[in-house]
Amino acid sequence: MQAEITFPENNVRMETANRINKSAARNPLAGFQKFIEEGDWDERLLKYEKHLNRFSLAIIIASVIFLIPVCFNIFTR
Repeated sequence: MQAEITFPENNVRMETANRINKSAARNPLAGFQKFIEEGDWDERLLKYEKHLNRFSLAIIIASVIFLIPVCFNIFTR
């Protein structure tokens, strides 16, 4: 018959490892990292690329229209 010997150092390490695993499960960044690494978000994003490009272009055009009077006032001083 063999007896298992438990040292206090091993218990501390196991408790620390268990705490780390439990806190990682509650960590929202771990869930986000899992979504980024294992999700299919990049494939779904390609389906909407045309619409995203148009939206981005509209934002750029709106910014230019807004900033033209500001730049004009700066250069005419």
